[in-house]
Amino acid sequence: MKIKCSTKELINGLNIVSKTASGKTTMPILEGVLIEAYNSQIKLTTYDLEMGCTHIIKCNIEEEGSTVVDIKMLNEIMRRLEAEEVDLEATDSMFTIKSINGVFKLAVMNPLDFPKLPIFTIESSVEINQSVFRDMIKKVIFAVSTDENRPTYTGALLKVENNVLTLVALDGFRLAIKKYMSNSPVNDFKAIIPGKVLNEILKILNSDEENIKIGKNSNQALFEVGNSTIISRIIDGEFLNYNNIIPADKETRIKINTKSLLDAFERVALFAKESVDKDKKSPVKMKITLDGITLSCVSQTGDAKEDVIAEVEGKELEIGFNPRYFIETLKVIDDEEIVVDFTSNVAPAVIHPVETNDYIYIVLPLKLKQE
Repeated sequence: MKIKCSTKELINGLNIVSKTASGKTTMPILEGVLIEAYNSQIKLTTYDLEMGCTHIIKCNIEEEGSTVVDIKMLNEIMRRLEAEEVDLEATDSMFTIKSINGVFKLAVMNPLDFPKLPIFTIESSVEINQSVFRDMIKKVIFAVSTDENRPTYTGALLKVENNVLTLVALDGFRLAIKKYMSNSPVNDFKAIIPGKVLNEILKILNSDEENIKIGKNSNQALFEVGNSTIISRIIDGEFLNYNNIIPADKETRIKINTKSLLDAFERVALFAKESVDKDKKSPVKMKITLDGITLSCVSQTGDAKEDVIAEVEGKELEIGFNPRYFIETLKVIDDEEIVVDFTSNVAPAVIHPVETNDYIYIVLPLKLKQE
């Protein structure tokens, strides 16, 4: 194999596919990238047996062929090169990188030993603007569970129903739902996509007008954007009927500036005591009166109290929250104002933008100590 290609494009391709290369494995070849040169392009492939990624780069090919090299080492070398183009050559025993910086040689692995990505036959699919899908992922990904004992919730439910694309994540403490109405008719389908996969897709997506194609079959999901393709397993299991969790009634409602509430939460949360378990913090208390709200926190570090202007309807209330659970959703809401609905101090609170109804976030309160 002999090729000449753009250093910048190769670095970009390696950065994309490196996310699905296995870091710790008893199969060293899974730590490598399969490089295939043919038809004036090279195809980069990584696969950790659960998620695989390919990326195609146009280049000048003098001699076709394929090889596998350690992707981490190749990435480190490429990032340090200054030349605009690089020459790559592979034999059965060596992979050579030539540039104005010098010559670098890496050991190779047999490409025939590299596991093949599953052959994907699309049963259902949808196309969506990649900036829209990026926004959808950002608004729910932090609510994906990391508890491997509940594997169903280590992914997000991707559902298409009546031309509405919905992404849902929950971890037992909060629930995030983001919806998007498709302009084109699509077949209904649903799949639980691993959180790890969505995190990697998030890194690939940008603000371009180009669409991302999402496809699925009985046990796999496919994501195509530009010259990159990600194939992943689908998590087995039945996702929670999240509609049953959304409180139907409210006793108290506040309307508040999103940034004002976020800034106040972040300042008061500085006093929330951390423990070994990052979820075990001293709660931030929210005292709601007809005059507005007051956030406060008392811990061994000290105490803090801050008033925030808000429009309040209904009953007065005192309720406590893990501050991280509030802060993470406030950071991804772009709307200037939000509404927060409360039923009681032991029932979930519902957060949503004032102007739109395509995003809902539900968070459980923490029990407050009696003062």
